[in-house]
Amino acid sequence: MKFVVEDISPIKKKIRVEVPQDDVAKERDKAFANVARKAKIPGFRPGKAPRAVLERHYAEEVQADVMNKLIPLAYFTAVREHHIHPVEAPEISDVSMVKGQPFSFSATVEVRPEITLGAYEGIEVKEGPITVTDDEVKQTIERLREMYAQLEVVDGRAVEKGDTVTVDFEGFMEGKPIEGAKAAGHMVTLGSGNLIPGFEEQIAGMNKDETKEIRVTFPADYNRKELAGKDATFKVTVKEIKRAALPELNDDFAQDIGGHKTVEELRSRIREDLEIRKRNEQLAGQREQLMSRLIETHSFEIPPSLVDQELQDMVKDQTMRLTRQGMDVKAFDEAKFREQNRALAETRVKGMLILDAISEKEKVEATDEEVTAKLAEMARVSGRPLEAVRKYYESSESGLDHLRSGIVQEKTMALLLSRAKKVYN
Repeated sequence: MKFVVEDISPIKKKIRVEVPQDDVAKERDKAFANVARKAKIPGFRPGKAPRAVLERHYAEEVQADVMNKLIPLAYFTAVREHHIHPVEAPEISDVSMVKGQPFSFSATVEVRPEITLGAYEGIEVKEGPITVTDDEVKQTIERLREMYAQLEVVDGRAVEKGDTVTVDFEGFMEGKPIEGAKAAGHMVTLGSGNLIPGFEEQIAGMNKDETKEIRVTFPADYNRKELAGKDATFKVTVKEIKRAALPELNDDFAQDIGGHKTVEELRSRIREDLEIRKRNEQLAGQREQLMSRLIETHSFEIPPSLVDQELQDMVKDQTMRLTRQGMDVKAFDEAKFREQNRALAETRVKGMLILDAISEKEKVEATDEEVTAKLAEMARVSGRPLEAVRKYYESSESGLDHLRSGIVQEKTMALLLSRAKKVYN
């Protein structure tokens, strides 16, 4: 085979391929042999039709079969021999197949840019002592108490901010009931901001079994356009008033929320968790500082197809996030999301390409043991059997390759951080 590689740009190559006529003839012979075994031609038994007859009936089918075999074979041979790293499927053009002549075609493909690495060691990152104050521990414990608070009925006083109130209500506009604006036994916590602005504030001061008319204005950006910016009246009746009662901070509470034997043991665990969280936050900040500096000091063209792939992954993640939150995915504007996040996708791709270049230079690799450990971690988090997770990645296209790539990038980032210059503040 003959190959001519043309650099169209730093991220695009055109490969001109020529397959010798003898190789083409061999593939045609194989294709006609396959056709002959299954061909049904009047007057001939299966496998007995002459070649000339087969060519009259199956020439186009055989030509398509030969091209479908030769194009990928020749393309991947060219990519391997010329050390080309495609990032997308090739665009095939200039296909020429004439009987008795070499077969030729062109393959245009985006490739990873060749990156000339600058300095990547000794990059400054901020570092400071990890400290957890007693007040931070106390605030965390208070939040835990609020999470485990029990609602208790309140009698003998009016509604106050922070109360959880059960109400019946119905909305009216210009004296007519508003469709969908009626509810019985609806619970609302005053101060949550979950209702129309001004609604909760006007419930404050009401007493149990009291009925009151509340006047509000729907926000201009309200999701029901026919109500947006309009004035309305709600007839509201308070049915029940409850207040959150915090559990007492004692050893029983410590045991209930995690099996801690004493409050002191709970405080100790919280302090450890806060330290880990702060350490992780500092590490995340250092990674961001390091990547920002690498991106800032390296200039090269980015393959658009890689950016599109990153955007597709971001769209998938956002869709899953909306689904978990119970939101309507149909209302998700994918085109707008892509437009708003293209710059971020470009930054991520650029960072990934730089890390890949550094890992190649530093010969960073992912061992089989590290891949197994990563699969085991994913199995533990998802609650699925290890073998099920492994089979999923083995069956997915390039699944294990992507997993290895992620491990290599993590190891490369750890290497860079170990060689970074820590600036203490």
